[in-house]
Order: sequence, then structure tokens, then C-alpha cells
Amino acid sequence: MNADNPIDIGIALRRFQELDMEEGEQGYAYWYRVGQLLKRADSMQAEIDALSEELELCRARRRKAR
Repeated sequence: MNADNPIDIGIALRRFQELDMEEGEQGYAYWYRVGQLLKRADSMQAEIDALSEELELCRARRRKAR
């Protein structure tokens, strides 16, 4: 997750597990999917952060080459 605003998704995932147990089979399917989306979003944010750093390095090299 973004280093400026770290979030522990484990807390949310544990809460989703609690909700899916409370709501039965339909709740399980729903909260499982929401959890998967949260995991994907976290992974995408990490990739965005890495690419942003790489882009900044490329820009710095380009400025230096001028």
C-alpha cells in the first residue's frame, strides 16, 4: 500500500470473515468477493507506487542527460 498511508488490510479481511459467518452462504460469497477485490486493490496500489518511483527515476535521468 502507499507508504504515505499504510493500511493493514488484514483487519478488513478478518471483519469480512466475521460478516460472512453471520450472514450465511450468501454472505460468504459476497464478503469473499469483496475481500478478493480488496486484495487486488492493495496489490495494484503497490504496483502503482513502484511504477511511480521508476518513472521519477527515468525523469531524473532524462533531465540529467539534457
